[in-house]
Amino acid sequence: MKQAKKERTQKEIIEAAKDIILDKGHEAITVRYLAEITGYSHTNLYYYFKDLNALLWALRFEMIEDMITELTSISFKKDDPVEEILEAFFCYTDYFFEHPNIFRFFYFYPFVPPEGDDRYYNLEQRFHGMWQKSLNRLIQEGVIQTEDIQIVAKTIIYALQGMIMLSFSSNGATQKESIKDELTTLINYLFKKSTKTF
Repeated sequence: MKQAKKERTQKEIIEAAKDIILDKGHEAITVRYLAEITGYSHTNLYYYFKDLNALLWALRFEMIEDMITELTSISFKKDDPVEEILEAFFCYTDYFFEHPNIFRFFYFYPFVPPEGDDRYYNLEQRFHGMWQKSLNRLIQEGVIQTEDIQIVAKTIIYALQGMIMLSFSSNGATQKESIKDELTTLINYLFKKSTKTF
């Protein structure tokens, strides 16, 4: 019973931290502000989480789960597997442009992973599984070789994350539609297709 109450309270604190990030960004999260928002004292917060990093590490998992749930609820099924890949990455782009503070939290906050915590690796595998099926279709249809799948997937993901990061870290000169155009060009080049607009 006591453990269940602790877990409920941890969830409540995580939800409060999530609201702060969505509204004001991760820079706004402090123990003092969380105490004010949740009504718990500083001492109580440290009972539920060792420190702010431990809380934000737990929150990161929660927000990745939210993103996976939202993105996996969308059907990317297309006749052309290349169009399917594009659709999946377009949805990924849309998600972060709708939630820019989540992107900044994921990629600008200096997380310190707890020693021996392999949950992030497991969650990352699930996350990449979202477009793995589309990549497998490309292999089945002879568009790409099995041995090339890792490097091609990383090229697309790193390029897309880099473009989004540039957009969010500058004055927004790189717009969402420009990123989608660049992504289309890149994916068509990687899969040796002629460039066209989707």
